[in-house]
Amino acid sequence: MRVYCVRSTLVLTWQEYESYGRITLKLLKKLNRIAYFMSKNTMYTIGAAVIILLGVGVFLLTRNSPTAQPMAEQNTGTPTAETKPQDSNAEPTASAAKPENLNGCSRTVDRSKMTAATVDFANKKVTLQVKGLGNIVIDLYDKDAPKTVENFVRLAGSGYFDCLTFHRVAKGFVIQGGDPTGTGSGGETALGTTLVDELNQNTESYKAGYLKGVVAMANRGPNTNSSQFFIMLGNADLPHQYTIFGKVSSGIEVVDKIGAMEIVPELGPTDGKPKQMVVIEKALVSNKQ
Repeated sequence: MRVYCVRSTLVLTWQEYESYGRITLKLLKKLNRIAYFMSKNTMYTIGAAVIILLGVGVFLLTRNSPTAQPMAEQNTGTPTAETKPQDSNAEPTASAAKPENLNGCSRTVDRSKMTAATVDFANKKVTLQVKGLGNIVIDLYDKDAPKTVENFVRLAGSGYFDCLTFHRVAKGFVIQGGDPTGTGSGGETALGTTLVDELNQNTESYKAGYLKGVVAMANRGPNTNSSQFFIMLGNADLPHQYTIFGKVSSGIEVVDKIGAMEIVPELGPTDGKPKQMVVIEKALVSNKQ
């Protein structure tokens, strides 16, 4: 199959040009036969007219075609960026935020914001809006645990914690959340890299230890922190194996309500999943006063 270049209505194809040439040649032969009956001036005039017509034909043939030869079949299945029309219903790009329904609410995680080159995490607090119960405000310790706080701010600011649950209640001990799967086995860091423990014994949070309202990272062993965190329901003499990165400054009564909920025992008779789903509808990052 041969496909010719796109042309205007006036541009001739090669077949048309050949036909045009044959007609012109016949005309010249006829003129030659009657030349004896014409004056020289008349012959010159007719000759000039023929030359002009030939010139016009060549001009029309070549002005809009990149090449004079027919082009091979073009691949028009993939328009270029210059010619492809914008599709208002096109799918979002890989970097665009895509909403999902999770635990009865709409969750949109902005990965580009989560992995931005820089993020301001100094002097911040995070408000967890818990569906039907109220707000839990966490003041973050960016001086004591800068990498952990940066990770938490990136996750919260990008919508990662939205629609997640407190999937674990250990009576009198902790409530735990931050796992998209709601099983205690999921989660990730904001940058997808290893988040090491920050256990500096010279910090005030380390010295104070695991008191009621303290927020720390859950882990599976040394340097395995991701997105899961826990909030202390009371004071506990825990070994310093869990990075402390904040403390509840407002809404401790909401924490207590979650801690008092009935559970389905999983890790022990007083440690399991709440029978009533506890959903963090929104996590908001703001400056501490």
